[in-house]
Amino acid sequence: MPPVKANLAHIVVPLTGLWFVLSVVLFFVRDELRAHDAMIWFWTCLAGWVLGVIGLSIYAWQRQAARRGTRSANAMALEEKIR
Repeated sequence: MPPVKANLAHIVVPLTGLWFVLSVVLFFVRDELRAHDAMIWFWTCLAGWVLGVIGLSIYAWQRQAARRGTRSANAMALEEKIR
């Protein structure tokens, strides 16, 4: 099967931003979350944001390596247009 091409700007960036916004909102209501034993929501949002940032960083690193012509780089990263 051929690899699935997804537009990074339409999927990962907005979802990473959403995780960040939710983390900030839940940060301000963390006392309420603690009272209801629901801190898992805050940690889930924080983990989603951190993993999204790590994923975007790795993707940017792969694009730079592909531009340099590094043999082990994923050349498919160059085919995507990031706006």
